[in-house]
Amino acid sequence: MKDTDIYLLANNLGYDPSDISPLKLEASGRIYYRLHLQNDETVILCYLDPLHGDQTSFVHISEYLAKSGISCPRVLNHDGNIGVTIQQDIGDVSLIDIDIEKDNRGLLLDETVKLLSKLHLAQIPQLPTLTLDDLSTQMRMMEEMFLNNFLDISLSSQLNDIEQQALENLSQQPWMNCHFDFERRNLHAINNDICVIDFQDLCHGPIGIDLAGIFIDHYKTYPKEIILKQLKKYNEFTKLDVHALDTFEWLRWGGIQRGMRILGTLSKLYLETKRSFRLKDLSQILDNLINLIPEENHTCKTLLIEKASPVLRKRMSEL
Repeated sequence: MKDTDIYLLANNLGYDPSDISPLKLEASGRIYYRLHLQNDETVILCYLDPLHGDQTSFVHISEYLAKSGISCPRVLNHDGNIGVTIQQDIGDVSLIDIDIEKDNRGLLLDETVKLLSKLHLAQIPQLPTLTLDDLSTQMRMMEEMFLNNFLDISLSSQLNDIEQQALENLSQQPWMNCHFDFERRNLHAINNDICVIDFQDLCHGPIGIDLAGIFIDHYKTYPKEIILKQLKKYNEFTKLDVHALDTFEWLRWGGIQRGMRILGTLSKLYLETKRSFRLKDLSQILDNLINLIPEENHTCKTLLIEKASPVLRKRMSEL
């Protein structure tokens, strides 16, 4: 969008910024701008083309997160007809800029797990519920968009086995509120608190997906003993009477579903829009997926290692 378009959108909601600055790109198609107002005040304008979606769910969920004591950007104004929300400016420091395992003696990691447990248990009406068909469709994007279209290879039969195992395991674990993208880039540090963003896709779903978002990181590897220690705390926070090793298996299959989905989503984003800003993450996401696949699925692991990984490295070197 042109700057003049952003100024006009801001004016339509009663804001007269002296300057605007573009912020991060999103795979969802949302565009963010910082509006600079008088007295050094700033707010965030989020635009989503009304033809491609709306921000009603974000506005609705933000209200109930705040009621549950969960820090999130306050919605200051909203006009669905023009696709704009004006949000509180929570700054630019996300947890991706911080080593949450080591910073402040690991307390940030503790607080992140506590925040996730509060989010999972929050009372938020009118949330949609994921279906197994939804989860299956998302996983199949890996084969169609990542393997077939982006890498030009096929591993369909092996992936089908993993998909069926994932669906069986996901169906048997607890389902609660699911942020669906609970990772460090969507958690901001503000005023000694952690603020959650990009929660418009919150739904009821398997808890392992969000747990994987934290512990199966695109940019950092956690020792398994650290993960198990934090999963024990998560179980205590959510009053789940299970061993941390059981919760790790929920995380494993949530991470497999999440990894397959994201590989497909980011490939689709690039192939359809040429937006390449997340392609650099593909190699680590694939490595994480390979590590999560159980050893008994040896054939699939080996094919991903020997066939998909080398082709991905070559493809990335050509871009």
